[in-house]
Amino acid sequence: MTVMNYAQLWTGSAGIDTTKPTHPFTHHEILGLVQPFTQRGYQVDLAASDRIARRLIFKPVTHEKSDRSGIDATEVLQLDNPRPGLHLITRTLTLPQGLSATLESQGDDPAVLLQRIQTVLPQQQFRTVEGTAVALSYRLVQPNARRAATDTVRRELIRGEAEIAGFTVVLRAAQVRSYPAEIDITPKAPGVALPEDLLAVIGWSWSTLRKNKSGFTGKLMVRGQEPERSGRVEAAFEKTVAHLERTLTRPPAAYYEKLRGARWTVTFRRAVPALFFGGLIAGAASLTMIDVPQDSIFNLLLMGAPPLLMFGAFGMRETPSLEIPPIPRRWKETWLPESEPEPTTTNLDAQTT
Repeated sequence: MTVMNYAQLWTGSAGIDTTKPTHPFTHHEILGLVQPFTQRGYQVDLAASDRIARRLIFKPVTHEKSDRSGIDATEVLQLDNPRPGLHLITRTLTLPQGLSATLESQGDDPAVLLQRIQTVLPQQQFRTVEGTAVALSYRLVQPNARRAATDTVRRELIRGEAEIAGFTVVLRAAQVRSYPAEIDITPKAPGVALPEDLLAVIGWSWSTLRKNKSGFTGKLMVRGQEPERSGRVEAAFEKTVAHLERTLTRPPAAYYEKLRGARWTVTFRRAVPALFFGGLIAGAASLTMIDVPQDSIFNLLLMGAPPLLMFGAFGMRETPSLEIPPIPRRWKETWLPESEPEPTTTNLDAQTT
């Protein structure tokens, strides 16, 4: 019987077991593991494989848009077997322009895992949003571990990626239940500045941007549980890509003029925590002017309200930021590259099944 680890308890999903390898691969073990792969046309690349890490890499397979895969991409399979009875297959698909997506499946039978991997066509991991290619990486999860049928397996989004006008946009899905996903926007050119409300103007589920070492990071809060949650995160990421494609490919002045109302809404959102606590302080001060009987239930509520409110505020997943937000002004910086080539994209619209 498999014992669920702490990560699985927190995430509420199958997760990926990160058990360290017990011993290096033997020649006999390799021959047994590669059998279902060779039957499906895959050839092991011993030079790229790592026996000590118990990892097998298979030679690249080329897919073409005219065949069943429905897309031009290069596929590489990786099989990890850290201990007997535990296998992890990772499929990496790479487009000609360099964008890549992965698909993971973990279990005790590599033949069944490979069958599950192949039920997801390569084109199902790519989209075209506003002319921008989007790569989506998934983890295959089986709700009922006692059943090995492939029709019960569902996809959980773990990562999304897109290249937009000199920026790399990466979505990292939350691995802990009820936590927000993170969106990283990394400029390819150093010193590029972006407005803090760039993502927040999309809606209340998007946070403001924060600067990090390599670029900018925002958060995306999506409610619900799996399997519905992955679909909602995926739809929200596509909405994010569409917004960034319309914004980052145009001068900053257009952003200011078109989204002036939305930027003021974000300013109000950012001021809500400060206004709330300021209102509490003002309300508490005004109560000193009112004579409240000591044995009144109202007096008891007044005495207990402040600690309860403080506990509620600091016990939230995202502690509210007490700040005086800046007034939205015309953005003086530029995010457009000096020479911007004409975008050449391929329609990658995929099946949704």
